Amino acid sequence: MLYCGKINRTNLQIDYLQKIYFEKSWAWWLNHMGTFVVFIIGFFGNMLCLIFLCRRPFIRNSYTQYLIALAIVDTGAIFFETITALDDLYQYQSKDRRALIQHTIVSCKLFYYIRFIFYSMSSWIVVALAVERLVAVKYPLWSKHICSVTNARRIILIMFLFTMAIQSYHLVIKGLDCSSSSKITTKLNCRCKTLLGYATIDIIFTIYIWRLVLMTLLPLIIIITVNILIMSKLFNKNCLIDHTNRVNNARRKVVLRYKVSRMLVIVSTIYLLFHLPGSTLEVVKFLLVHAFRLCDLKWQYYIYIAQDIFDLLTNFNYGINFYLYIISSKHVRCALIHKNSIFRVSTTRSKENWRKSKTFLSSYIYSSRKPHERDINASLAGCETVTSV
Repeated sequence: MLYCGKINRTNLQIDYLQKIYFEKSWAWWLNHMGTFVVFIIGFFGNMLCLIFLCRRPFIRNSYTQYLIALAIVDTGAIFFETITALDDLYQYQSKDRRALIQHTIVSCKLFYYIRFIFYSMSSWIVVALAVERLVAVKYPLWSKHICSVTNARRIILIMFLFTMAIQSYHLVIKGLDCSSSSKITTKLNCRCKTLLGYATIDIIFTIYIWRLVLMTLLPLIIIITVNILIMSKLFNKNCLIDHTNRVNNARRKVVLRYKVSRMLVIVSTIYLLFHLPGSTLEVVKFLLVHAFRLCDLKWQYYIYIAQDIFDLLTNFNYGINFYLYIISSKHVRCALIHKNSIFRVSTTRSKENWRKSKTFLSSYIYSSRKPHERDINASLAGCETVTSV
């Protein structure tokens, strides 16, 4: 803000200057304290998600591959956010503004590189998941070949390699800045940040290409368009009439596919609501403060407060997906409760369930000769069987 240095400031503006650069607002404390809470909740939820989805029959579905990858990258993203929050708190409490993590040149570059890979993968896995659901719902005949487990893993691998290539500029522009205002400059006062000679490259790649295009505009356009097409298909009355004429087993598969698609539409919509406001405000803040040179410190103060709140919402998005699956999907809740749940009480109960399933299998063979009775039993079942959807 060197361009604002020659402006005569009032006492009120000086007060806001103190609040921005020397004091910490309530939103700053809320963001950092809330990040620790989100890490605990999100880490527990993502670990349960991995344990749950890696079991049969969920592991055999294509959309499950995206959910597993999403749980991994979300855990990595919230972990790096927690480390950054700890470092900020430590620097604020330290008298000499010493950093908590003493980076080397290599660790500094890798820290930013891996961190931004997690952020990018989290966004684009949600985009790929939304597109995969569109194909599964709108083109069910093609989805048998396109929406396969193998293709899902290939797409995730391609996105990972592309993200590694896009974020590789961090390996060049990041480094240690050991300049300090104190008389004694030691290695403990070095900061891991963008090197001064690469500031312009950082602005172009991080703000305009990554933040504005890859993290805001493209996900916004793709997810909104895809979700509208999916919901128009789900609420199409003609489709529901056609499904009532199907064989009972085939109809259950189609209904389950639609319920899974509805659940994933909710997940992608929550992503838009929690992630995009913070990403958009980050771009707006840069444009107002640096590009348009906004020197009104009162407005800058409120922008920083809003940014802290939106950052907490973004972090919250990294930890709530598993809870969204439970809330929005009945077959996920049923799978948690019944014998395929991860919460098995004892081996005795599992043996008892095995005997019941064996008895049920023999009774099913007998009842298969009576279609009417089989339909009644199927209608009484509280949960659908998860198949390839």
